[in-house]
Amino acid sequence: MNNLEDAKEWLLGMNKSYRLHDYSENMKAIIATFSLRGKVDFWWEDVKNVRGIQEEELTWREFERLFRKKYPS
Repeated sequence: MNNLEDAKEWLLGMNKSYRLHDYSENMKAIIATFSLRGKVDFWWEDVKNVRGIQEEELTWREFERLFRKKYPS
């Protein structure tokens, strides 16, 4: 993601995809973090390490909150 528009587009796409699948909140977060690339992936690794986030306990709601804090709509 190179800018705010890319981030908004990515998040919209993830939310649309999740409407088609009955994933758990944790699985949604895992899929999302796995799909991150470039600077956003580095951002996520930093956030995860600084906050001590365990991805197996992360919910989509929490990830989306952190993502929107970084990339406000």
